[in-house]
Amino acid sequence: MVVLRTLLENNLSRNRSLIAEHGLSFLVETERVKILFDCSAGSAARKNAEKMNVSLTGVDYVVLSHSHYDHAGGYPDMAAHGVHAPLITGPRFFEEKYASEGSKYTYLGCGFGESFLADNGIERRICEDCETLTEGCHVVGGFQRVYGFEKAPSRFVRRTAEGMVLDDFPDEICLVLESEKGLVLIVGCAHPGILNMIRSVRERFGQPVYAVFGGSHLVEADEARLTKTIKILKDMGIAVAGFNHCTGDAAQSRLAQEGEGAQYLHLKTGDCFFLP
Repeated sequence: MVVLRTLLENNLSRNRSLIAEHGLSFLVETERVKILFDCSAGSAARKNAEKMNVSLTGVDYVVLSHSHYDHAGGYPDMAAHGVHAPLITGPRFFEEKYASEGSKYTYLGCGFGESFLADNGIERRICEDCETLTEGCHVVGGFQRVYGFEKAPSRFVRRTAEGMVLDDFPDEICLVLESEKGLVLIVGCAHPGILNMIRSVRERFGQPVYAVFGGSHLVEADEARLTKTIKILKDMGIAVAGFNHCTGDAAQSRLAQEGEGAQYLHLKTGDCFFLP
């Protein structure tokens, strides 16, 4: 069985004792492994875990989908409270991230560096292609950009030795679980494109994708992109889509109305999904 717990998302579920804020954090448990996937921006995800009566000190791995603050900024708080499992990131994770607005740049990065890991004795593994954590559980990066209309907003930039460059998110990774019904993807923001990520994983493993959970970054998609995305998701045969965080209300509504044959869920803070 796969158990997916939403420790934090932008919205509250029926449990009003929890904290919701802009960010994402999942706790993923299988029969073999326990993984903390993204850590939100601060301490809220950890505090929510306590209220949900789940322990984070026993996690086997921490996976950070990318280094934006709303996914990785809460990691130092997790480490300060006993989460010292190996950390999995993509390449160039520690390049500084910004949002540009003319000559003004707003820092969007994770807020810590490699020295923090060294000071706390935390092992870091870099996933450029595929990292197998245990049987049936993998971290995947290096996505092929097949669907050209899936582009990250041009305001996202990285500071490199050559200066500010458009952020094509080389650090973006996702979690892939093998199940009897097909592959299960857990994504952070899907900046490389949710369709590009699904297709890359499907081709890499030679198996259909059964379910996808996490942020799809359709919040800024226009009608044309939404229409194309929904059609291709249908053609891909996705059975369950638990989109949240950066998906946006308009996309959530259209997916729920037009996604015939598939189950579309908005996994809010405190919501869980159990896959037999």
